[in-house]
Amino acid sequence: MPRNVIILTTGLAGSSVLTGLLAEAGYWTGDDTFKKSDYNTFENQELVELNRGIFKAVGYERNYTMEFSRNDVRMIAERSHDIDPAPYRDFVSRCEQHHPWIWKDPRLSLTIRFWKDMLDLSNVQFIILSREEFQTWVSTTIRRQIQTRDYCRRYMNEVHSSLMEFLGENKLPHIEIIYEDILMRPEATLKTLNDYLGTSLDMSNLTRVYRGPLHRKQRGFVDTIKAYLIYLKNFHLRYR
Repeated sequence: MPRNVIILTTGLAGSSVLTGLLAEAGYWTGDDTFKKSDYNTFENQELVELNRGIFKAVGYERNYTMEFSRNDVRMIAERSHDIDPAPYRDFVSRCEQHHPWIWKDPRLSLTIRFWKDMLDLSNVQFIILSREEFQTWVSTTIRRQIQTRDYCRRYMNEVHSSLMEFLGENKLPHIEIIYEDILMRPEATLKTLNDYLGTSLDMSNLTRVYRGPLHRKQRGFVDTIKAYLIYLKNFHLRYR
């Protein structure tokens, strides 16, 4: 029987494509998922609301899409001991009724240490999804998340390091996937996923989820110029 999957990542790292791809293999994404104007995030809406509830309960008010620190991770883990676990255990039980399920929410980089006590970790496989730094910077800038490239790199590295530390501490099975590999080397990446998860995904599954051209990066010359113009216009707002 396949195990459940949790994708751990930052925002705007291509996790919607990866989650949509795995949904093609039968992983349950939730009764309702968040949909943005231009794409389906495949984020279980109840999971997102519960993660927001954790933030509120522990007093976390920072912008998680732009700010990340080990102090925040520790604070959330420590203060979350006082949270009533019942709604979270109920949610996990409902997910198990749709086994295998898949979770994807960038907030998990901060809340996964709370969730681990609600889960049967022996029945979960983890995927660490990352993205090339420059492609991330272009995408975040187009989304008006204004930051220097150095700040973007440090943010990504801090999230990745924290997640790898969590997996190592708990000796949890995982693979690392780079989003650009899904687009540039789709056949090889599909094989990696199939070997790890025991799925039978093929190119037809990927093309149903990702409508853009394959064997090229998502953000090209036009997007790069657009990002630099947005960055210069909002230079005074930049995170650095």
